[in-house]
Amino acid sequence: MSAAPATQLVSLTGTGARVFVWAYYAASLALAVWTLPDDTRPALPVVALVLYAAVCLAMTLDAGERLSLPVTLAGIAVGPVSVLLVAWQLVDGGYTAWYVGAATAMLFLVSLRGRILLAWVGCAFFVAALLVWGATTSTGIADAAYTAARQSAILGIGTLTAWGLRRTVGRIRKLVAEASVRGAAEAAGLAAADERARRLADLRHTVVPLLERIASDEPVTDDDRREFAAAEAELRDGLRARGLRQQRLVHAAREARARGVDVVLLDDSDPERVEPHDLDRFADIAVSAISTATDGRVTARLLPPGRESLGTVVADGSNYSRHDVPHSR
Repeated sequence: MSAAPATQLVSLTGTGARVFVWAYYAASLALAVWTLPDDTRPALPVVALVLYAAVCLAMTLDAGERLSLPVTLAGIAVGPVSVLLVAWQLVDGGYTAWYVGAATAMLFLVSLRGRILLAWVGCAFFVAALLVWGATTSTGIADAAYTAARQSAILGIGTLTAWGLRRTVGRIRKLVAEASVRGAAEAAGLAAADERARRLADLRHTVVPLLERIASDEPVTDDDRREFAAAEAELRDGLRARGLRQQRLVHAAREARARGVDVVLLDDSDPERVEPHDLDRFADIAVSAISTATDGRVTARLLPPGRESLGTVVADGSNYSRHDVPHSR
């Protein structure tokens, strides 16, 4: 489970949030159209509706968990602007004041989208515009202040909700992180168990029959000793050269040891820093050197991180050769 899907449970950028924004706009549009006959200048409410539609569109297109600054500024400005456009030319109150609820909804959404301080700045300008309207009309400053107080209370609820969402998102992210750690630990445990099971299976296949042969009363022959030595060498490879446990390399080393060649495989590299194609290239060179050796020793070693070469392959027998395998560029 990733953090992004978890936070989407409480985000306001999904389909449900977009439906809410446009449903509220549709309600405001219905009220505005219904009360147009009560407006002395009907064109001004239409302009306000267009502005609200633009802000709603911007909010729904802004996919960030935190609302962008330009969209935030538009959301907090549309309320005071709508007061200036509509309030002074109303014949009567009531539903003709649809723009008050619409402006509060914009501030509410701005707050929920992580811009709490700017939402309250916008609320201050909105309240100031309402108070000026009340003081300069027959509505009166007292009624305007009452209206402003109600809208501020709604924004207060939005602020508390935003804080609650932040805490919820933080908790979800913490739970997701803890689940990821547990999942990684469980995966590591399963991988270790699989590795132990695989190595035990290898031991049962290669070592147990040899131990049973040693424990029997049958005499040990030279061929047995060579087989014992080859099995010991392969076990040593599994401990000292785990990155070189490619089947073709194991097969070549087994055949070379059967011919009497001393094969030494070493892996001192960091597995996470060795590219697979580099490892294959090194294995090609090692298999070639081991397969052509007839005596002596062949040492194939992956070098520690920070060295100029990826590894070295040295054949020290009747024919001497050395290959310094470079890193790929």
